[in-house]
Amino acid sequence: MKKLSTLLFLIAISTGIIAQTQVSGNQSGTWNAANSPYQVIGEIIIPSGQILTIEAGVEVNFQGHYKFTVQGNLQALGTETDSIFFTTDNQATGWGGIRFDGSDGISNLSYCRIEFGKTSGAYPDNHGGGMALLASDAVVSNCVFADNDATGGDTGMGGAVYAINTGSSSGPLTFFTNCKFLRNHCYGEGGAIKFTSDMNTEISGCEFIENTCNYGGGAISFYSVIDTKMIFCLFADNYTMYSSGGAIHTLGVGNTLIFEQCTMSGNSAVTGDGGAVNLVFSDATFINSIVYDNPGAYSDDIYLDLGGYAEINYCNLTMPSGATGSNNINENPQFANPGMLDFHLTGTSPCIDAGTDIGYEYIGDAPDMGCYEFDQYLITNEYQPNDFKISPNPTTGKINLEFAEDNIQQIRISDLTGKTIIEKSEIQQNQTIDLSGFESGVYFFYIKMDNEIFISKIVKE
Repeated sequence: MKKLSTLLFLIAISTGIIAQTQVSGNQSGTWNAANSPYQVIGEIIIPSGQILTIEAGVEVNFQGHYKFTVQGNLQALGTETDSIFFTTDNQATGWGGIRFDGSDGISNLSYCRIEFGKTSGAYPDNHGGGMALLASDAVVSNCVFADNDATGGDTGMGGAVYAINTGSSSGPLTFFTNCKFLRNHCYGEGGAIKFTSDMNTEISGCEFIENTCNYGGGAISFYSVIDTKMIFCLFADNYTMYSSGGAIHTLGVGNTLIFEQCTMSGNSAVTGDGGAVNLVFSDATFINSIVYDNPGAYSDDIYLDLGGYAEINYCNLTMPSGATGSNNINENPQFANPGMLDFHLTGTSPCIDAGTDIGYEYIGDAPDMGCYEFDQYLITNEYQPNDFKISPNPTTGKINLEFAEDNIQQIRISDLTGKTIIEKSEIQQNQTIDLSGFESGVYFFYIKMDNEIFISKIVKE
């Protein structure tokens, strides 16, 4: 009998029976990694007055186009080394996104990856491919929103997130911190996010890359929002096809926006104004920011549309007509390698020490302009993909590359000034790179995979 039980146990493991949990309907309590993946086979609801906690390492896999509705409270708490995944194996069908609908209190999501959400149906289900905040607030940190879509029967807005009536006049309640928004799309406005009638939302340390929409705000569209603040954010390679504001677009009345330490580059308004920003009935403040190389069909970078006004200080940009401000420059910021989405400053950038102290930590005599502070001796976001090895490190000359991934697009090595010394786009497994001809010192190794940049440090002895 003992042998038979052992055999049945092994069969259960091999067929995945033990490691799967099917869920639908009302949910509360705790989802843990031991019972992961959680296969969603019907609509999910966290009822009002209930809390669902999802622990690190859990995969939530939707078996059909089902919504995850939060009327109570959600605590999805991953870690830096063990994320939570909201995903589906059927990318064509997708799933209905996380829908916070008048939810209790403030939900928290950290280290989550939300991908392949798709909207369908009537309002509000047609908005917010990955997440909707409907008169609800959430603190979202270190999360990735990738490949979500809000086409929604040709009416959808907010490819990754749709938010309406969030926040408070007394201060911020909804935060997006250190998040990445990658390749999200919507039919209407806000390729990554659409905000409507929100107050004091704070977006800090976030990257918006390659998000797209048809009708304004390739990254974010705002409609009648108050005191939305964007700090240390990167907006790169976003676009809108048939309207204005390649990265940022405003509509409605009374919008007030604050941009501090932001970088906008490579965004475009294909047939409209404001390759980066288009402001309609809006007051915006820009400080210590870079807005560079954002083409529009009729005007580049920032365009002040009907009722638009901007106060711009200590920025690197082309000053838009009608704006006021001082201590601005208009020069090439000398990014390290924008083609590889690396918008760090190189050692000779005119943006170094060209900002003004607004209360954030900085290196040198004054803050730099843009979202990345230049430090020739430190890279703070050093990390490598799994199964990628660089050896030996330190090296006296040659380094060997060993990796299992087959989606490496490009490799670049730069010195401390940001100057590229080696760049390769045809990458072979177990490849050798010779550094013997270069001086001793620290070099940075950039690996581009799936339009994300991984950075490692190499010491040449």
